[in-house]
Amino acid sequence: MRGDAMQRFIVLLTLIFIAILPASAQERVEHGDWISQFLDGRGEASTHENGMSMLGMMCGDGNCRYYFANGLDCEPSANYPLMLTSDVGALALDAVCEPVSTANGDVMLYWFTETPHLNDAFAKTPVIGIAFPLANGEFKTSKFSMNGFAEAIERMVNVMREGKTQESAQEGNAQEPAREENAQEPAQEGNAQEPAQEGNAQESTQEEPVPIDPLPDQT
Repeated sequence: MRGDAMQRFIVLLTLIFIAILPASAQERVEHGDWISQFLDGRGEASTHENGMSMLGMMCGDGNCRYYFANGLDCEPSANYPLMLTSDVGALALDAVCEPVSTANGDVMLYWFTETPHLNDAFAKTPVIGIAFPLANGEFKTSKFSMNGFAEAIERMVNVMREGKTQESAQEGNAQEPAREENAQEPAQEGNAQEPAQEGNAQESTQEEPVPIDPLPDQT
């Protein structure tokens, strides 16, 4: 896939992450050569190489993963080796191919795990390179500017954390009325039992008539 076809691929991939944004989502924000934006319950920070390839991080369901797209097809669930070059040295990455479903079919992405060492390499390198091995023994290389990487990641993580905090608070507020109702029910039952108990107490305090012996016969 080259030229206009690759450009269309990257445009399509970008639209995936924009078109499904809910109305209440945070706006897309640019951070140098990176952007941050939010999907339905997920956050994304990403950049691209002149429309030819993409690098980004997606967070959701309590975890984050990096993804890489270069327009090359891959076998779903298969693992692919990547070599990342940075100012802190070369890193070998083990990526797994997973599709992203769209109205126009699946787009294949290479996902790899976030690690502190990888984050440090990204943060300390102005331009990183990713070498992808081809079947003919050559490598397809992509380069990405990391200008704005830290700011995009920070905004995404902070907004996701705030969203989680708000959800927890809303769940707690929703549970409070139910707790109050449950607390009132025993009290009401206790109040209902009090008149009965009082009635029983009154019954027990009434004296039974004492039988009177008849007068003795005086005749």
